[in-house]
Amino acid sequence: MESTEMSKLFASIVLYKHQYQDVKPTIDALLGCHSLQGLVLVDNGGCAWADQLEERRVHYIRSDRNGGYGHGHNQAIRAFAEQADYFLICNPDIQFHSADLDCYLAGLSGHAASLFMPRIVYPDGTQQELCKLLPSPANLFVRRFLPALAETLEQRYMLRHADFDKAFFAPSLSGCFMLFRAAALQQLNGFDDNFFMYMEDVDLSRRCAVQFGNLYLPGMTVTHHFAKASYTDRKLLKAHIRSAVQYFNKWGWLFDQTRRMLNKACLAQLPRKKA
Repeated sequence: MESTEMSKLFASIVLYKHQYQDVKPTIDALLGCHSLQGLVLVDNGGCAWADQLEERRVHYIRSDRNGGYGHGHNQAIRAFAEQADYFLICNPDIQFHSADLDCYLAGLSGHAASLFMPRIVYPDGTQQELCKLLPSPANLFVRRFLPALAETLEQRYMLRHADFDKAFFAPSLSGCFMLFRAAALQQLNGFDDNFFMYMEDVDLSRRCAVQFGNLYLPGMTVTHHFAKASYTDRKLLKAHIRSAVQYFNKWGWLFDQTRRMLNKACLAQLPRKKA
């Protein structure tokens, strides 16, 4: 089994008008990891403080433009992924114990996948539903606009019958904490820059699932301060709808054979909660 000393980890965080004190818990957790070789802070605007941190492992990139979440992370991936064994895509609102990530990394050599996501919870400890099937247009439309009718579709799409105490393959994993084998992430060319925000993680997850494999692996717990901002902000709602249209234009609205294949594979091996 590979040791944490052998596993070189790089991580990237994309910032936009964030205050240092709000991001500090995430930065501190990452810098506390013995495996971490570098933390890349990508400034999409309004975060010049990130260039003033006196820590040798912190690298600052002022983004060429505010091209969104994926475009920001891509700049870090292209600059540093070749130096890493693992590359972590991380939100600025994530908290975890540093030693847990070191232990998590040490156990990954026994798994064949190239994208890993741990257990992710709300601050109150409730499990977040961030492992999903690949969506159909109905999944996204009904969930957002007809919540009273969504329950039946949600049970399957959100994998609510899954036993989250066990590892399993899921074709869609959340972009808030995506841990990649760096070589695979490079071969995938990172995110699709055409997505400004929303759906870029679904797109990258499905590409990795096809080529290298994904794994929900509950070997550590991460706290995510998840706001669901598009449910309350009209501009973000429009961005979410635009991104969904881009996604289905790219992969297919009604006819998406890869979606069917990956979703079927997920459901076939899904560990189920005991009744």
